[in-house]
Amino acid sequence: MSASAGVAPPPTPPRVVRRSSGRGLWAVVGVVVVVAVLIGVGLGTNWYGLSKSAGGGGSTGACNQGVTLQGAGASFLNAVMSVWTTGYQGATGNQVSYTSSSAGAGIASLADRLIDFAATDEPLNASEVASMPGTTLTLPVTGGPVTIVYNVPGWSGTLNLTPNQLAGIYLGTITNWSALNVSGSNPGLPNVGIVSVHRSDQAGTTYVLTNLLSIYNATWNRTVGTTIQPAPWPTTPSQLAEKGNSVLAKTVATTADSIGYVDLPDAINNKLATAGVLNSAGHYIQPTVAATQSAINDLASQPIPGPTGNWTTVSWVNAPGASDYPLATLSYFVVFQDPHVGFTASVTDAQVLIQWLHYVLTTGQSQSASVDYTNPPANIIAQDLNALNTMVYDGAPIPACT
Repeated sequence: MSASAGVAPPPTPPRVVRRSSGRGLWAVVGVVVVVAVLIGVGLGTNWYGLSKSAGGGGSTGACNQGVTLQGAGASFLNAVMSVWTTGYQGATGNQVSYTSSSAGAGIASLADRLIDFAATDEPLNASEVASMPGTTLTLPVTGGPVTIVYNVPGWSGTLNLTPNQLAGIYLGTITNWSALNVSGSNPGLPNVGIVSVHRSDQAGTTYVLTNLLSIYNATWNRTVGTTIQPAPWPTTPSQLAEKGNSVLAKTVATTADSIGYVDLPDAINNKLATAGVLNSAGHYIQPTVAATQSAINDLASQPIPGPTGNWTTVSWVNAPGASDYPLATLSYFVVFQDPHVGFTASVTDAQVLIQWLHYVLTTGQSQSASVDYTNPPANIIAQDLNALNTMVYDGAPIPACT
């Protein structure tokens, strides 16, 4: 379905509200995987432990085994992290524990030297990078759609929404489902109040959603902006706040007349209806893998910073193509270029950290589509892999292992 009446973006760029600087210890409840056989994956070398040494983990030149890496951050990556860690289980003799503590919590834990790597959908800005105990690398590792989900009992239609309508729902200026029956869209929606559901924690999905709303809605841009966690969230007549994508999805599934935003795997797992969102070309687009990959590919020509650069200049929303889903995003791993400044305890642990990153950026990319994620463009993956070669430990090169 298409629409000819899109809303032009405001002349000024979206206002950006950064995450809070509060930090603390985040409990580890993630996936722990134990790993055994090494797979040969190359970028011109067998570096990073993806071929097993005949001498075992303790021999000279062999990647260590029995190491547990700690990661934390965005719950948006939960499904693909499970696939990656399971695959890594069959490729190394090490372990990965990932806590889906939210994007903001993951970055705080990295800054507090509590984890080896963080995952986020909101890149660090220049001031946040400068506040870290050492130089950080931003490595895009996967992508996906921020998915609008809804539960309207008794209505069998397919919901189509403009960014302005989404802004109105979350600003509290659109409070009834019947108000969304505009210009022939969404006929038959009932005359009942909307229960809006948002994230209570510092969520990358909130960052992506508010980025799009700030482009199209001047009131949202002025009062809320692009942010990982609006403080306070705009007041609406009926709203709920939940921590984590999975909990938010379950809340929408069990709450009549509700609407929310989650990752696509959580929408699918909870059998939730998904809304089409009006894109910049005037078409309502569903959050499919193909539409998301198209959006990311169409924005791949924008200026891309280096791994140590300021990635907040990059946005993956509002892509220009006719078939592009407008709420696309990439997700990032953030690591220290010199892991000695953080949680990583030894040079052998740093070798295993690079081993894990290399696995995700090579073999892991072929696994993402199986759980409804997309891949970063090839030029970005190549940049990521080159960045691994710049990592040092306590200022010294990290020895290659096999």
